[in-house]
Amino acid sequence: MFGFLKSLFGGGASEEEKSLYEKIGGDAAVDAAVDVFYRKVLADDRINQFFEGIDMDRQSAKQKAFLTMALGGPSSYTGKDMRLGHAHLVEKGLNDSHFDAVMENLGATLTELGVPGELISQAAAIAESTRADVLAGYTAEEKASMSGGEKSLFEQIGGDAAVNAAVDVFYRKVLADDRINQFFEGIDMDKQSAKQKAFLTMALGGPHEYTGKDMRDGHAHLVAKGLNDSHFDAVMENLGATLTELGVPDDLITQAAAIAESTRNDVLGR
Repeated sequence: MFGFLKSLFGGGASEEEKSLYEKIGGDAAVDAAVDVFYRKVLADDRINQFFEGIDMDRQSAKQKAFLTMALGGPSSYTGKDMRLGHAHLVEKGLNDSHFDAVMENLGATLTELGVPGELISQAAAIAESTRADVLAGYTAEEKASMSGGEKSLFEQIGGDAAVNAAVDVFYRKVLADDRINQFFEGIDMDKQSAKQKAFLTMALGGPHEYTGKDMRDGHAHLVAKGLNDSHFDAVMENLGATLTELGVPDDLITQAAAIAESTRNDVLGR
């Protein structure tokens, strides 16, 4: 039903470093989870009204691609960003009680499929981190400012060229910032930049082939090195300065900042 966001750093092969997608059982587990989840959701009178008139075969296929991506597996998901993708449901009355019902059905699905408790907790944390964006909707002013209406944020800021420029300028600023540049020591920045461009394209709603880890796994080694709110604030500051330098309109900077801010707790392992 909803989209999740995410990740910055990759790599790994040990059991601890495996993505959540690998830990729960890969394609077969995701396929089974989506099938059971929608069976439960469509039988739940608290939320099934939001699926009236929906092509469920298409919806299930899209959700399987999304979950594969969100859990850190290989994916070609090209759906909308969460806020845009759920705005029409918010207009129909989607609220916290409905989100709670979705969370309940998700937990029941994973329990039914025998997923271990600690992995259910990780999946639930990823889902819960999307609540604010899923339920945000759009104000009348925001709707009026969105030329093209259904355009993704990726398209609105200028597509591939804008993302490429943003990542290049962003890392130039980050590497010059003594508050956070220590976290990039020994990193292959060409590879890191390419990965970040793929991630941002996905996060902003553009076409992508991003296959990085989920945020908690991807940043755990940095949290162990002392990554905290002050460092996250510095990254946010550099992101805002980057988009301002590139002439991105303030309303789009605000949308991009909201997407980035929604990842704080997962990035910092909370």
